[in-house]
Amino acid sequence: MKLRRVPSDNIILIAGAIVFIWILLLPGPIQVGSYYDSIKHASATLKGQTPFSDFAAEVVGFRALYYKTDPYPVLGPALKGLGIDWNVTLPHSHPPTSYLFAAPVAFLPWPWASAVWAWLMLGLIVLTYYFYGLSWKKAVGLMPFTLLWPPASIALGQVTILWMFGLAMAYYFRRRQPLWSGVSIGLASATKLFAGIVIGVFLLKRKWTAVLGFLSIWIVMLGVVSLLNSQALPQYFAISRPVGLAIIARSDNQSPIIVSYRYGGLIGVAFIALLFWLIVFANRKYLHERQTFPTTRAWMILTYFSVALLPTSYIYALIPLLPVIIFLISEKKIATTILSLYCILIPCIYVQGGDQSVLPMAFVSWALGLAFILDLLPVKIFQKKWRLNLPTLAGGSFVKR
Repeated sequence: MKLRRVPSDNIILIAGAIVFIWILLLPGPIQVGSYYDSIKHASATLKGQTPFSDFAAEVVGFRALYYKTDPYPVLGPALKGLGIDWNVTLPHSHPPTSYLFAAPVAFLPWPWASAVWAWLMLGLIVLTYYFYGLSWKKAVGLMPFTLLWPPASIALGQVTILWMFGLAMAYYFRRRQPLWSGVSIGLASATKLFAGIVIGVFLLKRKWTAVLGFLSIWIVMLGVVSLLNSQALPQYFAISRPVGLAIIARSDNQSPIIVSYRYGGLIGVAFIALLFWLIVFANRKYLHERQTFPTTRAWMILTYFSVALLPTSYIYALIPLLPVIIFLISEKKIATTILSLYCILIPCIYVQGGDQSVLPMAFVSWALGLAFILDLLPVKIFQKKWRLNLPTLAGGSFVKR
C-alpha cells in the first residue's frame, strides 16, 4: 500500500528536526578521527567552534582581492591574520573565482564567518533536494540526516556543497531555461573547475543557449576578479601547477586516477580508463538521446565524471556524488543498490583520512562507475529489483531517465 504524501512528508520533517536538535546539542570542537567525531565536527562548525577549515583560505583570498594584496600567499602565516594557527606550508590552489563566494562573510571574525558559512551550506543542501524533485518538507527534513554522512558534515567548512547545489540548480532549469542551467553549471565550476564537465551534456545536444550562459557567468566572474585585483589571475596560473603537483603527490590523495596509477602503474591507469570508457559505451544511448533536454541518467553520469576525474580528492569532495547515489538506489536494482550503499558506508568507516583511507575511498568512485555499467547489462541477476515499499523520496522527477 502506498503511503500518503502529506503524512510521510510530516514524519520526515519531524524526524529531521529531532536529529538536527541532537546534532546541535553535541559537545564542542574535536578533531575528526571517528564517525561520531564527524557528527560532532558538524555541530562545532555550526556553532563557530572549529579552529580552522579549508574555507578559511577562501576568506584569506577574498580579503586579498579586496585589499589588492597577494591572493595566493603561503597559507600558514596568512591565516594568522584570522587568528588561526594552522601550519599550512603551501598556497591555496582554488581558482580566484571561488573567493567571490566568501564575500558575504569575509570580514567577520573567524568564528562568525565559519558559523554563518556553515548555516548557508545547510540552506544549499535543502535547495539541492528541492531542485532534484523533493517537496519542501522532505528537503528540510532530510537535511539533518545528510549531516550524518561524513562527506556532508565535513563539507560544511568547504566549498564542495556549492558545487553540488550549482549542479542541482542547473538540473532544475535544464528543461525550460537552458540559459540559467548553463549559468548554474558555471557557478558550480567557479568553485572546482571539474564541475564544468557537466556542460558537456548540452554540447552533445547542441544547446548553445546553455553554453552561452556558462561562458557568460565565467566572463562576469573573471571580470569581477580582475577589477578587484589585477594580479589574481596571473598569480593563480603561476602557482596552480607547482602547488597542484605537490598536492597530487601527497600520499593521502584519494583521487581514483592517481590511486590507480600509484598502486597499479600503467596497468592501473589502463584499468581506470577502461572503466570510464565502458561507462560511456554502456550509456551511449542516454548520452545521445534525441530529447531536447538532458535526461536524469545522462546528468548523473556527467556529475559522476566531474568528481571521478579530479586529480586531487578527499572525503568532502564526495558530497556532489550524493544525488548520484540516491539516483542509483532509486532504480531499485539489487546489485546497484548494494554498490551504492557501499559508497555511503565506506566514508563512515574511513572518515579519519590518511594513507589507510586511500584505497577504500578511491573504491567509492570505482564502485559508482561500475554501477552505471551493471544496471544496464541484460543479465537477470543485475536486473533483479528489491520490492520494499518505501515512500518516494524524489516525487518522480528525480528517478526518471
